[in-house]
Amino acid sequence: MNESNKLSQEELIREIEKKAEEIKPARLDEILKEENKIKDKGGKLNLTKFSQFFKNLKLAMEMLKDYRSKSYTNIPWRSIALLAAGIIYFMNPFDIVPDFFPIIGFTDDAVMLAAILKSMQGDLKKYCDWKGYKAEEYFV
Repeated sequence: MNESNKLSQEELIREIEKKAEEIKPARLDEILKEENKIKDKGGKLNLTKFSQFFKNLKLAMEMLKDYRSKSYTNIPWRSIALLAAGIIYFMNPFDIVPDFFPIIGFTDDAVMLAAILKSMQGDLKKYCDWKGYKAEEYFV
C-alpha cells in the first residue's frame, strides 16, 4: 500500500470515528431493520474469502439486537456506535469506491467493516462468553 492510500484509509477511519460520535441509540433500530439488506449485500462478496467476516458480522448483529433490547449491556457505547457507523458505511452505495463497480465496490466496504469488527474483537469475545458461544468459532 502506498503512502497516499494509507493516508486515505486513516482519514476514512477518522471519518467513521467522527460519525460514530453522532450515532444515537434510536439509530440502532434503523440498522436492525436493514438486517436483510446487510446480509444481501454481504452475499455479493466471495463467501470463501470473507467467511470470517460473515461470522463476525452475524455475531455483531446479534449483539446489537441484544444491546438494543437491553438484555446485553456489558459493552461500551463507543463500540456500539463505531459498529453502527461501520454498518452504515457498509450499506452506503456511494462511498469511496461506489458499489456499482463490480466486486471492488463491495469489497472496500467489507474491508472497512472487518477492520472495525477486528478492533472490537475483545467486546465480541465477551459477548460470546455471555451467550455461551465458543469464541474460537468466530475468531482465528
